[in-house]
Amino acid sequence: MSALWQYAGAEELGAVMAAFRASRTPEEALTDLRGMLPALPPAPRVAIVRDVMAAAAPHGQADRALAAVSGTLGPDQRHRLHEGLGVPEVRAAG
Repeated sequence: MSALWQYAGAEELGAVMAAFRASRTPEEALTDLRGMLPALPPAPRVAIVRDVMAAAAPHGQADRALAAVSGTLGPDQRHRLHEGLGVPEVRAAG
């Protein structure tokens, strides 16, 4: 990523990222996010998922959004995510 900063400033890179995000359907964006979350450190992961949940909340879909994006996380990652969000982790009965 640092190589990009040699050739473009924050404003230009931000515009490229905004254009990319705008080009993705909601389903593609969810797939992208699910692929990225496991590789992120806990704090950025929490911040991103918090934003996703906030965007889904007006539609009554915050819990569903959390379940959808956390499905690719390992048990420890999922626990830390729920802890960071301050929401209970619901485990399936089994």
